[in-house]
Amino acid sequence: MKRERPSWDEFFMLDAIKTTTRSSCVYLQTGAVIVKDKRVIATGYNGAPPNIKNCLERGCRKDRERINFDDKGKGVCRGVHAEYNAMCQRSRDELKGTTIYSVYCPCSACAKQIVGNGLSRVVFLNHYQEPDSLTTELFEEAKIELVHFNFNGRLNYFLEQMRKIACRKLR
Repeated sequence: MKRERPSWDEFFMLDAIKTTTRSSCVYLQTGAVIVKDKRVIATGYNGAPPNIKNCLERGCRKDRERINFDDKGKGVCRGVHAEYNAMCQRSRDELKGTTIYSVYCPCSACAKQIVGNGLSRVVFLNHYQEPDSLTTELFEEAKIELVHFNFNGRLNYFLEQMRKIACRKLR
């Protein structure tokens, strides 16, 4: 069987998936990578900011205080979102015209940051849609391309290739 290389979108989405392994949220793991000229310039995952204990270390605040997990966007979580985490690593000038690959469709708060920082393209794998679909509205108005990505059955192929490479023994 001939080995295939991933497309650039597949390649960078695999990076976003890999980045989720750093997430410290006990409920939802997500990751994002920002790309400029086919080079990753920033990565981010959801979790507590630096110098703050994360949920894996101290337990989930929502669990402790019996806050409904679906009660999103009200500032009750210790963690920052993957997209925001990635954007914080670069200046606005560096972010202009870039593409962000995210495991989930950005929430409206992250969408506002994406618009404000001048990113031009958002590629996401899974839908994380708020009831008011403000994210889509913001991106349409700002003329930011929003792409719902699909591996078209090739994800397992690439994961198997990576497993084989990682487990390969040299002679």
